Amino acid sequence: MNILITGGAGFVGGNLAIKFAAEGHNILCLDNMVRRGTELNLQRFLKFKNISFAHGDIRNEEDLCNLNFKADVVLECAAQPSAIDGYANPYYDFANNTLGLMNVLEYCRKNDAGMIFWSTNKAYDGDLCNSVPVIEGPTRYEWDPNKDFQLTGWTEKGFNEKLDVNGGNHSIYGVSKIAADLLCQEWSSAFDIPIICNRFSCLYGPHQFGKVSQGWVAWFVLAKLLNKPITYYGFKGKQVRDCLHIDDIHSLIEKQANDLDNHRGSYYNVGGGPDNSVSLIETNDMLNNMLDINQEQDNGYDSRQRRADQILYISDISKVCKDFDWKPEVSVEQGLESVISWANDGLDVLQGLYF
Repeated sequence: MNILITGGAGFVGGNLAIKFAAEGHNILCLDNMVRRGTELNLQRFLKFKNISFAHGDIRNEEDLCNLNFKADVVLECAAQPSAIDGYANPYYDFANNTLGLMNVLEYCRKNDAGMIFWSTNKAYDGDLCNSVPVIEGPTRYEWDPNKDFQLTGWTEKGFNEKLDVNGGNHSIYGVSKIAADLLCQEWSSAFDIPIICNRFSCLYGPHQFGKVSQGWVAWFVLAKLLNKPITYYGFKGKQVRDCLHIDDIHSLIEKQANDLDNHRGSYYNVGGGPDNSVSLIETNDMLNNMLDINQEQDNGYDSRQRRADQILYISDISKVCKDFDWKPEVSVEQGLESVISWANDGLDVLQGLYF
């Protein structure tokens, strides 16, 4: 299979390139190399004869037209991924996540290629998600079982694909992504292109150069190992996400890439599900135990709630599990172990990269 990966030197794209190349597929990675750490991921490609690299930007139509590569499927991982940074420069999010996606869709239409698109849980309005009643526990918020509350798209399993995408509190990033998500569905229907949209929750794993505004799981690990403070923003660090490890992402994408025709135009909420949900405080405590340290006293708390932040978001993954006979296999603790191992192996390089 010929696979084009946009954002191919990033965390998700780079990991998937190597995993698919190891299985014998021909891979072309397209990346503009603006994200820190991408140069390190690029070095990992050199040992694979079936991985090629093109320095380009999906915002430039010519960069895609000049690839001279006929993909069977495109993994559209290129994005400005921070839900926080977009308010300072909204056009940057729109250009990267929506206009750029249009160019990729046209590449697929002209080259008869399928596509898997990286959408986000920020496709759903923060106010709507936060309307579900919660109770505050010692380390996390939980949905209140004593409230007689009904919301289309929410059950005790989490948020499913029936949840309304309307609202004015998605973040600029979220709006740019839900617009792209809907464009994918429209192009799939109008031009008969096999496209799947995955509305991912929290993704993590080795080779993720996390920071405060994006990639928080990897950032927590790096902060611990480099002895840097961690700050909880809003909700006392008790906000909850379901986390999905890169190995589980690969196993799902492999199944989807091999069955695109039967699921064209489909969209899925994808994450670790309830079994892999964790709060910021719980992640901090797990890392303290795993690393045999105690940095709790150094952690800060900023009471300001970030716009569009969700108190408690867990993906109901019933639909994607059923359609692809898939489920997450990597526990949060196992996933953290893999990130710690990667970070320890290159701590000197990471120290220079970050500080």
